[in-house]
Amino acid sequence: MSKESFKKFIKTKPELAKAVLDGKTTFQKLYETYDMYGEDNSIFDEFLTPKKVTHQNNNLSFNEITNMFRNIDLETIQKGVNGLQKAVSLVQEIVPNNTNNNNIPNFEERPINKYYED
Repeated sequence: MSKESFKKFIKTKPELAKAVLDGKTTFQKLYETYDMYGEDNSIFDEFLTPKKVTHQNNNLSFNEITNMFRNIDLETIQKGVNGLQKAVSLVQEIVPNNTNNNNIPNFEERPINKYYED
């Protein structure tokens, strides 16, 4: 099979080009498959048949919510919070506290006409 017939095949099946753009396959792989099996093979069906989109129901029942909370491990959460507290306190110790400017002595100007403490 020639490259020209493959190009015509791709033009008639834009879903294959979309699959390449989405990163699911490459033109090289499609050409090799086309060259080996022809254009009427079921291998191309995975790219040609549209996937059904399923919509999930976002309404959760009370039982589902309670089951979610039952599966939470509180000890693991507590360990994570403790580790976070330690990290924050460590950062607070390292970063200088700029709110206390009392360490800087007050500067007083010397008189212009006074030399060497006359």
